[in-house]
Amino acid sequence: MKKTSLSFMITAGILGGIFTFSVSPHLADAFDLSGTLGAVIGGAQQYRQIDAYMDHINNTDDGRNEYFQALIKDLGVSDNDYYARLLDDIMGRLTQGIGASDPSIYNKPYLYFLNADQTFNASCGLGHVMTVNEGIFNLSENIDEIAVVIAHEMGHGQKDHVLHGTRKKLKTAIGGTILAGAIGGSAFSDKAMGVLTQHINNVQITKKAEWEADNLAFDYCYQAGYNPGAGAALWERVIEKKGDTAGNFIGEIFSPNDHPGHRERRDNYEKKISALSGGRVTIKNNSDVVQINKKDFLKPAPLADMSSTERKYLVMGNLAAAYDHGQNIYDAYVQNGTVMLGNQAIFTPVSGDISAEEAVAILNQIK
Repeated sequence: MKKTSLSFMITAGILGGIFTFSVSPHLADAFDLSGTLGAVIGGAQQYRQIDAYMDHINNTDDGRNEYFQALIKDLGVSDNDYYARLLDDIMGRLTQGIGASDPSIYNKPYLYFLNADQTFNASCGLGHVMTVNEGIFNLSENIDEIAVVIAHEMGHGQKDHVLHGTRKKLKTAIGGTILAGAIGGSAFSDKAMGVLTQHINNVQITKKAEWEADNLAFDYCYQAGYNPGAGAALWERVIEKKGDTAGNFIGEIFSPNDHPGHRERRDNYEKKISALSGGRVTIKNNSDVVQINKKDFLKPAPLADMSSTERKYLVMGNLAAAYDHGQNIYDAYVQNGTVMLGNQAIFTPVSGDISAEEAVAILNQIK
């Protein structure tokens, strides 16, 4: 062969029309050109098959229900009716809260179920399909804290964060098989669904998307009427019960590699509480003393298995909500043992706390 380039013109609708490329005669000796081009074209067609399947699962009612039923079959449904009712209430409240700023949620309502896994996790897959582990109710008995985790997953769902990671999972898991032409039709659908169900707990979510989901969770929970201090309280509890790293957790929300650290997440939520109050509610020098307008208000006592640190964030959240809603124009008072500011409950003293009456007197002086 002469040492010149060999050019080929190929019409390939799937690749966008006519294109030209050159191959050295030395390379032409090394492989079958027609076979290689067939693999490239076939691969592009098959990858389109993956994208079409994902669109079916993510955006059609039939596809969403197929995925939902497959997950139920794979994970099983918890028989704990009490926890299931708690989950129903949380999902209902969060749906209304999200709908206040993002009414698109009503176009694709979440399909969810409680499974019996005792680890602390919840997962959102394609198509607003969610599963929540029963173990989510074991780490914390505070519904506001549990709502933060579920709202975080709904943040992923609202922004389609799982779409990119799931596409990557599918192409990695079955790409080689479809390129070889060894799978198609129902066999393809079965294998793809298997990947979706098996990997729902470890979809690759970027750190940027994690931060967005955390910040959305703060807004969603607050719009739903939950304590805005619950996010910081939750992550403080995680740190105290499980440590600073994610080694004792499974699932994407606690991934130790590319996700924000536990303290980072807690501190981010603490800043958001203070910002909600207009900067009026803060912490004194990294202590457990809650301050209002840079003046000491109280240091909450621990309660059962809730530390003073965790509890301070819930007090901060209530105060921030009172300021955000303009309740600080009213005098604080005691109602049934609870310190109130306007119509906002601030905290209920327990053993070790200052009395409700003392807290009211301090609050009225510094608010």
